Amino acid sequence: MSSKVLPAGSIAIPGRRRLDSLTGLRFFAALAVFGFHGMHYGVQGDGFALFAAGMSGVSFFYIVSGFVMGWTARENDTRTLFYRRRIARIYPSYLVVWAVTLVLMLAGKRDVGAVDFLPLTLLQSWVPNETVYFAASAVFWSLSCEAFFYLVFPWIFPTLAKLSVRGILVGLSGIVVVLAGLALVLAPAFDSPVVFWFLVIFPPVRLLEFVAGILIARLVQRGFKFSFPLWAAVVLALGSFVAAGYAPPTFMRVVVTLIPFMLLVWAAANTDLAGARSVFRSKWVVRLGVWSYGFYLVHSQVMAVWFQALAFAKVDVDALDGALLVAALVGAFVVATATAAALYHWVEHPMEKRLRPKPALVDVTR
Repeated sequence: MSSKVLPAGSIAIPGRRRLDSLTGLRFFAALAVFGFHGMHYGVQGDGFALFAAGMSGVSFFYIVSGFVMGWTARENDTRTLFYRRRIARIYPSYLVVWAVTLVLMLAGKRDVGAVDFLPLTLLQSWVPNETVYFAASAVFWSLSCEAFFYLVFPWIFPTLAKLSVRGILVGLSGIVVVLAGLALVLAPAFDSPVVFWFLVIFPPVRLLEFVAGILIARLVQRGFKFSFPLWAAVVLALGSFVAAGYAPPTFMRVVVTLIPFMLLVWAAANTDLAGARSVFRSKWVVRLGVWSYGFYLVHSQVMAVWFQALAFAKVDVDALDGALLVAALVGAFVVATATAAALYHWVEHPMEKRLRPKPALVDVTR
């Protein structure tokens, strides 16, 4: 069996262009997750309920990740080289943040057990136990899923790449039906920890969002014509994000936002390909998008330390409400952003350059 991700001549894949709007949009997905975790502090008012579906930002990450993998796939790329590039991209920062997290846990006199070392293997999401899949940090589980996506990509992509436009549309429709069907059937049992794990954490279920991203990339490459303005996609995505916060729990994190997020990725990619104006390609938005991976990794820990520091300064953190809580969260956001920038410039970028095989393929998002 060939070790090629895509053997030469097996399928035509057009040349690539940078799609910086997708990079910029990643920042807003990370911001949604930040808002969700911010709801756990102070007095939760109606305003913060807007972030109840903040974890849908992870779904957007997965769709974009699949799109990028499908868009950047090249003939004669081997599985070994592909895996090396993915490890170089995600693992150094992940390892550093994991180590710092354990130091913070020890400094805070929290128990550190063997389970907190499982995230090093990126296998924690396979265990239907909250203590395990949330070990060390409540955000690491999503990287466990991402690692699985990367693992299977070289095996599934050759088949996906051969699909016709009709086959791609059927595949996308099937993904929506399957995820909506699971949410509907399992809704009565969502209070079960195992059902929650299966719908939210289990890598093979979350793989469907990644595959959706791959299929959207192939649809663009196939030259499928479907005009959907970026502004309309943004409005639809924002509306679905707000609506998801009021949806039943099984629909909140993925199903309500799934089609709007797919349309947003489609519209952003086509906007960039057409050279049309996009606020998401502006310098600072793209820069924040570049830092978004580090921001996602560190924001929960930074938030915890920030509010502990406020409590040490005699601030009644539990009583924070309204403008005071917003101000506290803005402070945490600024610190988390600065930390993410440092992580990118001192760890993520230099280690990726050092570990990536040469010559390296240029990513379409930074």
